[in-house]
Amino acid sequence: MSDADPRPDHATGSRAGHRRRLDPRVRRDLILDQAARIVLEEGLSAVSMEGVGRAAGVSKALVYNYFPSKTLLLSELLVREYRSFRAKARAAADQAHDFENLIRTTTRAYLDHVATRGALIQRLLGEPLAAEAVRSVEGEGRQATVNFFGRAVEREFGLSAARADTVSDLLMGLTSAAGDHLIRVGGDLDEVENMVVEMILAALRQIADRTSEGGD
Repeated sequence: MSDADPRPDHATGSRAGHRRRLDPRVRRDLILDQAARIVLEEGLSAVSMEGVGRAAGVSKALVYNYFPSKTLLLSELLVREYRSFRAKARAAADQAHDFENLIRTTTRAYLDHVATRGALIQRLLGEPLAAEAVRSVEGEGRQATVNFFGRAVEREFGLSAARADTVSDLLMGLTSAAGDHLIRVGGDLDEVENMVVEMILAALRQIADRTSEGGD
């Protein structure tokens, strides 16, 4: 992959022939960052390979070196956003010291991500091929998340593995709905977080009580 570009490098401030070459991964992220900025500030329809290159301080040809099409560029941007959230959620889960704190910290990580990046994600999902590209990645990640929370629910409430997984999968929809609410309506982040955590814990306790009493 060639990273040669005769134009001034806006990222480094140096001139052709004297500029420091960026690591390809850094250059790739810079291009994606500029694409994200354009989507947020001007909308999805304003994204062009030439415009992204100009914003990133590189030629259109170099943008095509990294992303062979605009669709692939937008797809990669959406996948990056999803993986960024996954990394934040894992970090939040690693810091949890009990089950309630696990639910609270991971819920907050999701809502924070929605509050800061939700508008970008929603706009990118408006590109059908980009949305399709993230679907398989999201599916794998969701199953891993269901398994993780399923084991935590199983330990905390004594449910069977199958029931714990089902409950975890359903309750993840509640967190997603809270994120959608923030995007559409807005609201106080702390209040929404508290509502979600209270509803999740109440649902789990009720299911655990019914299970211990021999209910379905």
